[in-house]
Amino acid sequence: MNVYIIIGIIGVISGILCARADIPLVWSGRKGDRSDPRSLGKISPWWTEVKESRFDRSFWLSCIGQPGTYLTMWFLAELIGQNNTGLALALKINTFIGAYTGLYYHGSIVTKCIVYRRLAGKISDDDAQTALDAVGKYPKIPSLISAVSLIAVSTGLVIAAILTGALNVPAAMVLLNPVTAALVLVPLQRLGLKIGGSIGIGFSLFAIVLTAAGTVAG
Repeated sequence: MNVYIIIGIIGVISGILCARADIPLVWSGRKGDRSDPRSLGKISPWWTEVKESRFDRSFWLSCIGQPGTYLTMWFLAELIGQNNTGLALALKINTFIGAYTGLYYHGSIVTKCIVYRRLAGKISDDDAQTALDAVGKYPKIPSLISAVSLIAVSTGLVIAAILTGALNVPAAMVLLNPVTAALVLVPLQRLGLKIGGSIGIGFSLFAIVLTAAGTVAG
């Protein structure tokens, strides 16, 4: 088994872990409560009603899962570089940016949950909101950069690599990316299905592309 297939398998698992990391942040865990991805990072009353370990679990799932997703993109860039050095370099730079900002973004959301839990009932709701706003101002720009990098730029670069032949995979694999994952999964999430974050699933789809390309590369 070559290294690309091994990293691809790791990437699929890692993407699933990252997707699962979102669930404790958008669902209380109680039967009958809906999962709402639009509530990510917004104050929810149930934050004070669940165990703090729920947020710890979210952070560590993301922390453990993210390295495998970035390895997937790096090895995709290595394969692309055999045919198109420009696209490969762009994907490597983008992967570095995503890795730099991705965990910080997720950690900032978990931090807001923990801070609110510790302040709730001790100070007024307005003061608690002010404290969260003060904490939340730092990750705003990194969070935006992370979203653009991980969703839009990575998808565009991999699609370009497939369509130009820099990645030797079927053209239909242009559909395996975070944008497609979001288009399919977000409506299902809004119906309350607890399927995890679409970015994580999208990176699992990238790992499938890597596995296919790695099989051809030998």
